[in-house]
Amino acid sequence: MPVYKDEKTGTWFYSYKRRDPVSGAWKHIKKRGFPTRREALAAEREALAEKSPKSSATFREMVDLWEQYSATSAEANRKHHEHFDIRFDKYQDLPMDALTKPVLSRFRTELSQDDRFSTTTKNRTISYVRSVLRFAHNIYDLPDHSAVLTRLKETDQEALQEFSVWTPEEFDTFIVCVENPLYTLFYRFLYWTGCRRGEAIALQKEDVGDHTVTFKYSQRTQKEGLKPTKTRARRTIRIDDQLYDQLQPLMDEPGSYVFGGEAGLSPNMIDHYFSKAMKASGVQRIRLHDLRHSHASWLINSGVNIVAVSKRLGHKDITTTLNQYTHLLEATDNNMMDKINTYKSK
Repeated sequence: MPVYKDEKTGTWFYSYKRRDPVSGAWKHIKKRGFPTRREALAAEREALAEKSPKSSATFREMVDLWEQYSATSAEANRKHHEHFDIRFDKYQDLPMDALTKPVLSRFRTELSQDDRFSTTTKNRTISYVRSVLRFAHNIYDLPDHSAVLTRLKETDQEALQEFSVWTPEEFDTFIVCVENPLYTLFYRFLYWTGCRRGEAIALQKEDVGDHTVTFKYSQRTQKEGLKPTKTRARRTIRIDDQLYDQLQPLMDEPGSYVFGGEAGLSPNMIDHYFSKAMKASGVQRIRLHDLRHSHASWLINSGVNIVAVSKRLGHKDITTTLNQYTHLLEATDNNMMDKINTYKSK
């Protein structure tokens, strides 16, 4: 393309049009002040060769496009905007090309130092921002700097904080308040196997054996589909007679998924029924993931070998189990000494 000389200043400039990759509108690109024609031509060639096209679309506008493309529910969108409005608000109206690595790094640093929110909440915000950036890259070829936004590590205080669990009696109080039979069985499965939510969602009928289930996959959403388990390893565990019998009617339903048939259950609906039943039952509030902790805690308190518990949970090594359930092992140790003292006092 030609470059032009500004007769008033004696300098050169280039001028051309480029289509905005997001809006599709043509944008006039113009840069002045080059001392020579050669320098103007070189700068124009460099600008035209730019692999990552710029866009005037803001992050807020990209969020709307992301949600439309993902067809997320109104409740999911509400959660997205709550995170963006509270913890990413000062960046929402910036153009996407202004969200450079230094800018995103500064956001992460500011977020890490904000003691108003838990690490879990902060990481959820980071996850949503990363998703929008990856969407902009995959669909509109905009630069993807999401790798800068690594997860934050929990604080020492959070790491030492004990999780909440339900006893079998508390779980029984909760489960009768679940309104949907399929979700009732799903929560029973989580509580009495100790598996992760994604593993239960992804469970395939072909992986249910004679009083056993094999966890090969994990699934967060229907759109993402089946992925490897968290540790990228498969494991087979035994299940009790009652749970095995309760699963059998689902095996005759259409589809390959045990829970949901054709595509697996929606995480939003899992959370919905869980929260509603928890409120109706009046039991102490816990997270869905704490059903897994509840199962492990009950096994350890019942005297089950810690190695067997670790294998059932699918931990990479026994150290993970020991670190998570140290407080329970101390109680088990006290029980052991009581038994020794009782025997020797005879």
